Amino acid sequence: MRTARFAAAVAGLTIMLAGPAPASDLARYEPARRLGGSTLSTEAVPPGAWTGYGIPGGLIFRDPHFQRVLPPCDSAAALEVVSHRFAEKESQFWNSALTIVSYDRIRRVADNPWGRNNIPRVYCSARAQLSDGRLRQVDYAIMEDQSITGYTFGVEWCVRGLDRGWSFAPNCRMARP
Repeated sequence: MRTARFAAAVAGLTIMLAGPAPASDLARYEPARRLGGSTLSTEAVPPGAWTGYGIPGGLIFRDPHFQRVLPPCDSAAALEVVSHRFAEKESQFWNSALTIVSYDRIRRVADNPWGRNNIPRVYCSARAQLSDGRLRQVDYAIMEDQSITGYTFGVEWCVRGLDRGWSFAPNCRMARP
């Protein structure tokens, strides 16, 4: 009960607590609208699945199907995320002025290596030129709906030789498929 109210408050919705929905309300929402994507929706609750309170069409839940639409490895948006987060990490945590100046040799390493039932992801690798003039390998994964809000793609990345916190040790191996 408290969880439902909290979820409604976070989403900015009001859930009416009128008891279980009658079968006639469930029939009104058939056939269910299918989004076919991994989005938050007000999609109808399938018959027999409704066991809570309120209006079934007013619930927010996650559609389990992904759209499998990801930006390519050389996407400026994905590379900008890596560059920005690298510069932020270096300046805030390691008191370093290192930044990524440019990328080349960008290539796709793997596409959903563990099958289609997992979160869609593309593993990529690129060579980056840093502000100190050195060339380093960058391994990164672009994942569908894994941004902080869950609405856009997310990126996990590691710069070989500069994983000082050993987040992807050894030598960024955990950032690769």
